Amino acid sequence: MKPDSSHIKQIKVVSNTHWDREFRQSFEKTRRRLLTMMDITLDILENDPAFHSFTLDGHSIMLDDYLEMRPEKRELIEKLIADGKLIAGPYFTLPEEFSVSHEPLVRNLIWGRKTIEKYKGRTGTVAYTPASFGQTGQLPQLLADFGLNKVMFYRGVSHHECDAEYIWEAPDGTQALASRFALYARYNWYYQVFRKVLTGKTFAKDYDWSRQNDIPFRFSDSYEGEGVSFDLKDPEIKYDSSELEQAVLDMVEAEGPHFTTEVFLAMQGHDISVPHPFEPKIIADAAEKLKDKFSIEHTDLESYWIELLKHLDIEKLPVLKGERRAYLKEGKWTYLLPATISARTYLKKQDFDATAKLVYIAEPVASLASVLGMKYPELYFERGWRFLLSNHTHDANGGCGPDAVCHDMEYRYNHVSDISHIILEDSMTHIAKNLSPENLPADALQLIVFNTLPFSRDTILPLDLELPHSINPNKLSLRAQDGTATGCQIISTEESSAFVDSIWDVPTILETNRIKAYANLKDLPSLGYKVFQIKEGENEIGNDIVSDDFTLENKKIHVKINSNGTIDILNKSTGKLYRELNFLTDQGEAKNAWEHQAPEHDETFDSRNIQAKIDIIERGNLVGKISAEYIFAVPKDYADGTKRNETLVDIPVRMEYQLEKDSSEVCVKIKLNNTAKDHWLRANFPTQIQTDKTWADSHFDVLSHNIALPDSTGWVEEPLGTFPMRTFTDISDGKNGLALFTKGLFEYEAIDNSDRTLALTILRACRIKLAVSEEKQAELPDKGVQCPGEQEFDYSICVHEGSWQNAELLSKAACYYTPVRAATTGRGKGELPHEFSLFTLDNPKLHITCIKKAENDDDLIIRLFNPSENEEKLSLTFGKKINSACICRMDEAIIKEIEIKDQNIIHNIPPKKIVTFKIGLIY
Repeated sequence: MKPDSSHIKQIKVVSNTHWDREFRQSFEKTRRRLLTMMDITLDILENDPAFHSFTLDGHSIMLDDYLEMRPEKRELIEKLIADGKLIAGPYFTLPEEFSVSHEPLVRNLIWGRKTIEKYKGRTGTVAYTPASFGQTGQLPQLLADFGLNKVMFYRGVSHHECDAEYIWEAPDGTQALASRFALYARYNWYYQVFRKVLTGKTFAKDYDWSRQNDIPFRFSDSYEGEGVSFDLKDPEIKYDSSELEQAVLDMVEAEGPHFTTEVFLAMQGHDISVPHPFEPKIIADAAEKLKDKFSIEHTDLESYWIELLKHLDIEKLPVLKGERRAYLKEGKWTYLLPATISARTYLKKQDFDATAKLVYIAEPVASLASVLGMKYPELYFERGWRFLLSNHTHDANGGCGPDAVCHDMEYRYNHVSDISHIILEDSMTHIAKNLSPENLPADALQLIVFNTLPFSRDTILPLDLELPHSINPNKLSLRAQDGTATGCQIISTEESSAFVDSIWDVPTILETNRIKAYANLKDLPSLGYKVFQIKEGENEIGNDIVSDDFTLENKKIHVKINSNGTIDILNKSTGKLYRELNFLTDQGEAKNAWEHQAPEHDETFDSRNIQAKIDIIERGNLVGKISAEYIFAVPKDYADGTKRNETLVDIPVRMEYQLEKDSSEVCVKIKLNNTAKDHWLRANFPTQIQTDKTWADSHFDVLSHNIALPDSTGWVEEPLGTFPMRTFTDISDGKNGLALFTKGLFEYEAIDNSDRTLALTILRACRIKLAVSEEKQAELPDKGVQCPGEQEFDYSICVHEGSWQNAELLSKAACYYTPVRAATTGRGKGELPHEFSLFTLDNPKLHITCIKKAENDDDLIIRLFNPSENEEKLSLTFGKKINSACICRMDEAIIKEIEIKDQNIIHNIPPKKIVTFKIGLIY
């Protein structure tokens, strides 16, 4: 930093608000405050030409929220946005990045731009990102594809790393000019100047009831619940300029050393703040009083950067690379707050599930069906994405809000899932109806199987069939078009019946046998479908995977279920034995959704000394399942906050272990009834793999993380060993590796012990302590954040040889969270073949994140990334003729055309690069 503030000559004041769409209160109650804020904002901007502009945080959904209730204000909003007086975006919602997947970050920017343009505006070059608890490493590359080459945030960057201005570089080398603000981040003018001249205070937050004409109001009839605030319904406006000059000088003295140029950024705004009619006067008075020392101007962030660039020595700026999750070594207020990824894990699961259904099933299958003649369901997708992105406001998605907020989120997630299912059914139905009936009898029974991943796959598919009595339920096989037959492992059969719905008739009833079984399906076409005839035949034969009461075994691994409910896994290819995997530990939790903090006198409980009840659930030559049930006794809560309660409560736990034929993965389903509070429950996997790093996937990348923690003596914020993951984490020494695949469990730690134990957070039960102010934390009685009651979690343990790249873990994880879907149907009435692939990706080192229709035409969008350090060759082979092929930005603006060879696209993908293709197919 600079030694003092003598270099500061210009002060740029930016009026803004930080608008949590839903945080302290539900969306509807918060929107009522939004109406007041926007009414005042529009009135000021329309009638006071001295009020330069007002920035609506970094998102634009609030425009839709406002106009839904004030439709008559649309024309005024459009005028103010077009005139640059009202500034929104570039995002649609400001997400907590590490709680959402790849594509929602891209679509968020697409929707942000669409929304702003809908209201006659345009996005600029500045990504104002004052929300996420840390920043994902590829964000500069994402932003660049939307014309955003400047980024502003403050969590995840510590003051010892850089001054206010620096360069942030993505793993592929894309750079953005960046600002971490100064000592008090986005609040500096608001607290140190604005509050001083309006209230006589800077950071003090005591309220004096004797203030006149404020009209304090609070419900006080005991029907409102806890945490009810006073609201000043008509706060008195006072302005005393006598201390204005000194307030500005004090602010500059405190924060000026952080800025590398003469330009000082002064942010005038706060959480849920409203523009004040005196803001232009305060700024003008300050400019007059200090005209011999500073030029003080009311402006906006774009204009600030224009002036800053005139003075910025870019060549001398430090370059910070990749993921920004630095804990605060020096500074104030701008803590990383990394624990949101483990708050309300049930919500994280719902987000992951809804996203997977929308992005990895509905969009690809609708793209497939549209190529084969179906109209692409754009309005359904628009509705689904609106629900999903509406849930991605940072504090809500981080799990930090009250239960009322989270109930609204669950409602939206349910809508996303329902909409995705509707699209899936309509797409599958279109293809089923148009299958060729050639050489099939009228009573043909067909199973049509869809693989939405861009590579062919083998899978063991669980089936739930309702079949006419003409099929022997105990002798079932599936016959492909080429005549090859697949036997099934029958689990159960029973007499049944099924409704048959028709638009032309009342529901009729088909007498059936209900058959639950597994089918061993090979070579399912990439992003395509395959039809099987349902026939009588011989069942699948082979060795029983359950070899005894405690053992699952196939050609690749041997799994022993131990008496305490853990498992030992022998990797037969390397001889590596992993012992006592998947034991539970339980620690105390004394903090909140943002931060983990153990009680002063903590105690860790361990499930390895527990006796479990072991049972065989299913057995056969395709799938074996064994369960382990036990009671895990843990402290009731954290008692007085300094130590855990001496009273223990029982948490019933059921572990289900599943092994499939030819698989090196043990799938785990954990069911538990969480009866405790204030605790951190983790599943643990001692690997005894001696290495210093772990690997985990992130947005459009795979990262390594050091196991050893830095020496943090004297740091403002103490670093933790926990890290985020998207779908897998892996520990490997180059010969042996153990990976965990998850569905919405985002927090892991590699414990720096001799066992090199991987610890996966299952749930972190804490309290709602709303840190609205450093002086007062409002603890609410809401129970949802404690994750009470029945809970289910899924993950998979994969043992492998070599590195994560050699083991193709990104693809294996995709197979884990993207199921094959199937439906029974009769013969079709069209000309479609019984097997089809839209396209095939031949390089498993590349990973596709998006297959959808383009935003503005019928072309196909395919987005992928190269997570490796080396250039990789891409080959996409299409099942339809290609009319055109382009590389485009993530905003779908075309960069260049690329060559088409027959029905193939061949292209080299640079290291760590995200590439989007726009393909015109001949329909």
